[in-house]
Amino acid sequence: MKDNTKRELVILHGEAMIFPSEIPSSAKKIDASNKSYHIIADSETTGNHHVVDAVVGVEFFQDVDGKMYMRNSKPTRVRCIMKERHSPIDIEPGVYEFGVQKEYDHFAQNLINVRD
Repeated sequence: MKDNTKRELVILHGEAMIFPSEIPSSAKKIDASNKSYHIIADSETTGNHHVVDAVVGVEFFQDVDGKMYMRNSKPTRVRCIMKERHSPIDIEPGVYEFGVQKEYDHFAQNLINVRD
């Protein structure tokens, strides 16, 4: 039996999530965090940020709620500042939204962002 269900790709890189999306009309183009990469998941303690390389053909956007998006017309990569923490992952051309994985805190009984 053929499965015609459309499956969306979610890229997980540590606590960072990258998934196909559309850029909202309210989103504004932003510059990369620095000249060589854009931070997509901040490291709260170690400085091991998850980043996407800023290369020609890669644009970053942010909407009014602070969500970040990327449009890349050529392959780019997500990686960590500390190379030994996670292997880099190549990202095919497309439009993506960035997010942070959540975990449930049973003591506080709520969802919190995964932290490193």
